[in-house]
Amino acid sequence: MRRFLSALILAPVLAFAAPAPAPVSLSFDATPLMAFGEAMFKAIMHRDFVVSPDVIGIDKRITIKVKNIDLAELPRFVEDLLLREGITTTLKGGIYYLSLNRESGPQDVIASQQLPVHSASQAMSLSSPQIAPIGIDGHVMQDAAGFQTRKEDEESELFAPIHRTSEFVSAVVAAGFGAKAATVAGELVVLTGSKAAVSKMLLLCRSLDTHAKMVDVSASWIEVTNSSGSGRGISLAASFLGAKLGASLGTTNSGSVISLKNTRFELVIDALNSDTRFKQVTNSRLVGYDRTKLKLTVGDKTATVSSSGNDNAGNRVQNIVYTPSGVIIDALPRVLGSGEISLDVDAQISSFKANSSGLVGSPTLILRQLTTTVGLKDGDVILLGGLQDTQSSESKSGLSFLPASWSAGSDSKTQTDLVLVVSAKVLED
Repeated sequence: MRRFLSALILAPVLAFAAPAPAPVSLSFDATPLMAFGEAMFKAIMHRDFVVSPDVIGIDKRITIKVKNIDLAELPRFVEDLLLREGITTTLKGGIYYLSLNRESGPQDVIASQQLPVHSASQAMSLSSPQIAPIGIDGHVMQDAAGFQTRKEDEESELFAPIHRTSEFVSAVVAAGFGAKAATVAGELVVLTGSKAAVSKMLLLCRSLDTHAKMVDVSASWIEVTNSSGSGRGISLAASFLGAKLGASLGTTNSGSVISLKNTRFELVIDALNSDTRFKQVTNSRLVGYDRTKLKLTVGDKTATVSSSGNDNAGNRVQNIVYTPSGVIIDALPRVLGSGEISLDVDAQISSFKANSSGLVGSPTLILRQLTTTVGLKDGDVILLGGLQDTQSSESKSGLSFLPASWSAGSDSKTQTDLVLVVSAKVLED
């Protein structure tokens, strides 16, 4: 009984002693409605929201500047703000639903005196900065309103990237300061931490927000025919280019990789096309941002049977998938600080032919594929080989009425190699 009375006495005291949530500062400058919703509902209020299609079509931008508003008053503040923009908010099951207010049209100008404020220092401004402290933190207790609050020594600011995506900036900041330090809110990045940490984050964000480098990747499949059957196609191509163009071998030379210096990709292709032993099968060029996966596909998709079985009624059922074939090249360039380029290459030439085993709808895929990672200097050319195929043929000639031993026979062997010629260079701004 004494324990019960002690609990009743101490409960109000503990509730009164709990620290009040820190007030929040808001600053948005011509922020699109969807970005405002991401930052306000998701990042600050930690609530899910659903936007109706008629609201998505509105080109509305929010501009406000408010200081020191309590989290308990934040939901009503946001509801009144959106209502004066012609948007109604309804809370159902912990989810906010935003829809267009059909009764009254949206207001283009927001009167600051009609919005709930906490002090005379709170106001709305049409010229507020794009970054200002707001309150989010996922590792502290929630207040009575159900919103997560931050520590008193922490603050949040918004950063709006210009040349980079918000996902890229957020990923780099999170890698350096922790997963909770940066949150993507539409086109904005919400930075959270101590004042010193946020200042460092802003410096990092501004240094990251630069023009991304563009990389030009050229790739061409060359079929090398060697009727003698001796030697490798890549060695034959390298020897020919050395004599034709005076190209010198680089630092990377092995049985399947040879780098060429003092030449250009176009000159190499033109030189190989001048000899009948070399046949250009494809010529591909991919241009994209640094550290972005580039893909080129030239061909078609063939329907094949992936699996078969019976349904509940006993009917025969086949699962059909469409498999691409032709020329497929994937490339991922990475520009290194030394000026060199690390290039991930996945190139293949494929085709289908009728299946000799008699399986209906399952043609055989003839595939030649090369997957590797190479390093090359800006503008250098690399030869990648190792895809070899040898075909043998026999023929006999003689009179039909004579014994077979009197016939003259001949054997021929033709060796073909697929060599991938690759080059990458950084495009100037």
